[in-house]
Amino acid sequence: MSSMQSPESDFILHGEDLTHRYAMNRSFGDILSGTRRTVTGISGVNIAVKRGEVFAVVGESGSGKSTLGRILLGLIKPTLGRVFYDGKNIAEFTSGQRMNFRRKAQVVYQDPFSALDPSMRIGRQIREPLDVHRIGTPAQRNASVAALLEQVGLDPALASVRPEELSGGMRQRVGIAMALASSPDIIVADEPTSALDVSVQAQILNVMAMLQQQRNLAMVFISHDLGVVSHFADRVAVMYLGRIVEQAAVRQLFAEPKHPYTRLLLSAVPSHRRTAEPLPEAPRGEPASPLSPPTGSHFIRAALSPWIAAESKRRKC
Repeated sequence: MSSMQSPESDFILHGEDLTHRYAMNRSFGDILSGTRRTVTGISGVNIAVKRGEVFAVVGESGSGKSTLGRILLGLIKPTLGRVFYDGKNIAEFTSGQRMNFRRKAQVVYQDPFSALDPSMRIGRQIREPLDVHRIGTPAQRNASVAALLEQVGLDPALASVRPEELSGGMRQRVGIAMALASSPDIIVADEPTSALDVSVQAQILNVMAMLQQQRNLAMVFISHDLGVVSHFADRVAVMYLGRIVEQAAVRQLFAEPKHPYTRLLLSAVPSHRRTAEPLPEAPRGEPASPLSPPTGSHFIRAALSPWIAAESKRRKC
């Protein structure tokens, strides 16, 4: 088998043993001693996304979700591990293959207010991927811009306005249109509704779900909200301090969570609390810091004692 080929070639995107360490700012003492300190963003992560599925990645802020998303898109290189697109190692792509990957793997950003260029009209920003990848004639590109605006629920006349004239929800719809312009196979959506008003979030999620199904898109949906994930995703990975602690089909994970940290997250979902049997009291205190992670399991054993005791009691019954 060629080094370019992945053993998981039936998946559209596959990350294998991914680890990424960020260099920390050096203090005067570090310079004198010649030391270089790092913090681990993710560690030993394996993820495989099937064609046409929504794969959610959930966890608290600082758990490594966005770092994983950037690595999967090739925006940053992992310290260790490999990413495969359509069975091929993206680190070994030729320039032509890399350009094709840029076209086929797109992103919807978290903040619609910073994702758009304030100096460019909306139509030009949506058209830019079509120009870069030379998709269609100029007339066809203009027609595609109008069609994309309609598909995300916006008036094609808005192509002539600038971002400052749009609300946050409208800007995020434009971001979705930009991601769809090059007809991608997969989209990484990094907390696409967290910067929006609650009243707008459901609308954006409905648009994304509709377009994902219509186009049979694969999607990596990054979120901290399991309630949203339960209605949107097919499978889910739960991250804690840079590691995936549990991975399962959404229904299975909600029905029978295996890891205590997953149970903690589920205890914060109102609909889940009403239907599931009561969970032990959540651990108190702040989550562990990635700057000084605990030894052994990253989810501190002391914090797990309520779950350990409850699980032991349940099994004895």
